[in-house]
Amino acid sequence: MLQTENTIEPNFDCIERGYKSCRGAVKQFFRGELWYASNLSSENRRGLDAVLFNLMRTIDMLELESVSGLALDVWHEIRDELSDAFSDKYHSVELTALVDTARRYDIPKQFLFDPLRGADIWIRQREFQSWEDLEAFLSNVGGSIMASIVPLLEPTSEDWHIPAFEAGKAIMLTRIMANCVYDIKANRIFFAKDDIENCEVDIPRIKLRRETKSFRHLIRLYAARAEKLLIDGSQLVSMVDFDGKRSLTSLLAYHWQMLTKMKIQPELALSDRGIFTLAEQLGFKSKHLMGLKFHLPFLPDETVTHHH
Repeated sequence: MLQTENTIEPNFDCIERGYKSCRGAVKQFFRGELWYASNLSSENRRGLDAVLFNLMRTIDMLELESVSGLALDVWHEIRDELSDAFSDKYHSVELTALVDTARRYDIPKQFLFDPLRGADIWIRQREFQSWEDLEAFLSNVGGSIMASIVPLLEPTSEDWHIPAFEAGKAIMLTRIMANCVYDIKANRIFFAKDDIENCEVDIPRIKLRRETKSFRHLIRLYAARAEKLLIDGSQLVSMVDFDGKRSLTSLLAYHWQMLTKMKIQPELALSDRGIFTLAEQLGFKSKHLMGLKFHLPFLPDETVTHHH
């Protein structure tokens, strides 16, 4: 993130530089995973880049090691910069783009601050005792990010907030499952302690990518929870405009298939090759780019039909 000691005047050129900087950072950070947004208008994609830049900053904070309060100091700095930006005191060009997007699309400030609140919970506690604690974290981060994105998908209903949060929580929980080895090796255990104990999971074995019956039980438990969240969140598809339907359906179908694979083969979460093969990933991208239909078993076919 570009930082300066002095505030920046948010003129047109500055905001444009902010959008370009967000685009470059997001493309590098997500490494080609944004194919589901390729059909959105250029203006909406620019807004998406700004919102995902906010997600990037949150993920960066989750990965900070908590040493001598340093992580919390960084959190305070980032929160204060965001607060200043909404008071028209900008410390980076990226924040001029984020605030411009929020104002253009009427994204409530709360949805942009909540991910930082979720990061604060993690920095202070470094663990979740119960599923309810973890779900609150998922809501603050994943749920709020999805709620920030929905206005860019041209909502056609005012009742989209609850399914947006459920969909965002489902996607984030799926990612936590898929990335569990990477996180645990970095001393980040996002699984709830109660679930680890009830399933009798041996964390060192996960670090070594050793499959056990208890690990399979844990993954299937979390897959069932994520599936319910995703099914509830799928109501969002009918609440956005045509291009939004296409992007959202592709995104949900990708994570639904990821959940299905882990539920059937929990050991995939231990693989160093990822959940999907390269051919499968390319298949998802190609299907979306060609405007072909993704099938979700809990949505009527007419809801997810795509056209060129």
